[in-house]
Amino acid sequence: MAAFAAMTGYCATAQTGITKLDINIGSGSSYPIHITPFGSGVACYANNGSRGWEMHTTDGTSAPAMIGDLNPLAGSTIGQFFNRPTAVINSKLYFTGDNGTSGYELFKYNGTGSPNIIDIELGAGSSSPDDYMVFNNILYFRASTSTEGYELWSYDPNVIMPVRLTDIRTGTDSSVTGNIIAYKNKVYFTADNDGNNNELWVYDPVLQTTNMVVDLNGSGSSNPMHLTVINDKLYFSADDGNYGRELYNYDVTGNVITRLTDVAPGSFDGMPDVKAPLIVPFNNKIYFVGSNTSLEKQLYVYDEATGNTTMAASTNGTNSSEPSWLTRYNNKIYFVANNNNTGIEMWSYDGVNTPVKAIEMCTGAANSNPQQLTVVGDNLYFRAVDCGGVGDELFRFNYKEVSVTNISFDGKATLYPNPATTTATLQLQLNKAESIMVSITDMQGRVVYTTGMQNMPAGETNIALPTAKLNAGIYNCTVTNNTGSKYYSTQLVVK
Repeated sequence: MAAFAAMTGYCATAQTGITKLDINIGSGSSYPIHITPFGSGVACYANNGSRGWEMHTTDGTSAPAMIGDLNPLAGSTIGQFFNRPTAVINSKLYFTGDNGTSGYELFKYNGTGSPNIIDIELGAGSSSPDDYMVFNNILYFRASTSTEGYELWSYDPNVIMPVRLTDIRTGTDSSVTGNIIAYKNKVYFTADNDGNNNELWVYDPVLQTTNMVVDLNGSGSSNPMHLTVINDKLYFSADDGNYGRELYNYDVTGNVITRLTDVAPGSFDGMPDVKAPLIVPFNNKIYFVGSNTSLEKQLYVYDEATGNTTMAASTNGTNSSEPSWLTRYNNKIYFVANNNNTGIEMWSYDGVNTPVKAIEMCTGAANSNPQQLTVVGDNLYFRAVDCGGVGDELFRFNYKEVSVTNISFDGKATLYPNPATTTATLQLQLNKAESIMVSITDMQGRVVYTTGMQNMPAGETNIALPTAKLNAGIYNCTVTNNTGSKYYSTQLVVK
């Protein structure tokens, strides 16, 4: 079992379930970027301290390995300004790189040997492909040539060369700005058709046609972002010129685009325009990052059944918690947020109770600033500040590897009877008053009962657990405090 305790000298916490995948060994920072699932682990660009940013891969256990030094003379093969410059088709890794002679171009890595170049802008010029999206085993992306500017392209691994699909702005002017996604067998993206009007567009691979879906902002730019497909609808943020940036959805069946929220009344932006993931479906609702008229950013929820929008949770009281990188993992929403007492760390939210700190890499008010949250099976990969050393490194978290022993529990707990039938009692003996939450989860990690966070007095407290409402089986019973530290965990058997 991978444990934080084995990483003494690197991290200041006592959490378990975290493995450090060090690329720039020692005190240096590898600053991994563009983390993407690959095989049983991930691929990412990272700096090992001597070669600049090059592509690395890891299975999550072994140290990340560089797949080749594409640009040994000039240093890095990639720049940080690219958006989604990696993708996988049939176990092959496609990525943007610069080999020092061909500019930034598309590369293909088969898992062994050296990557092969797929040169779009022949010669030393760069096509700078990015914003990769895979649909029906075809790679869609935007790329720029000296004659067309940025347009929509596709690459079929069974064909020799990529194909340019659009020329929305004829000549050398660029049109496609990104946010490429597949929805209802078509490809949607943001594009500019006149130099000042980023709107939602669609490409039909069957008819090979390109059309603007809607002009939300007239002569202005609505600049759709955060495109996410949920329940047969396309959700995104946009600015129609009247309400600021808010949450929208598009139902292609009825060809209807609907503004869903007005988090910040008037022309204030109700959603940030940052590129990190800000929209995620969870428990049949839509969670997103909202910003009120005081520019305080919090986690919001939109209920499609009722049409209501409310603030779901805050990690920082009435102050802005600045949530970002919303990601579904372990049947919760994991996200990055600020707390004035503990800095910028990783939190989790079950949709009911107060968010809890899932991972605190830096104790106290120091920021670990986790980014690039990427789920692969039971693992959550991310970049964070190595608070025991220097700089940012790649980490892997696995909730199944979290220790089930008491962590700094100022008291004791007893669960009886166990096995249980109609009821079970959790007896807590606290040496000091504390905020405590008791949760029961099934073997798939789904919360089936929780007390919510409650203030518990010092001394003995008996908590009745309604096991009669549970199906026969094995469950996990956990006790956590308001910072997310796991105090107690044991298996509960229901007959």
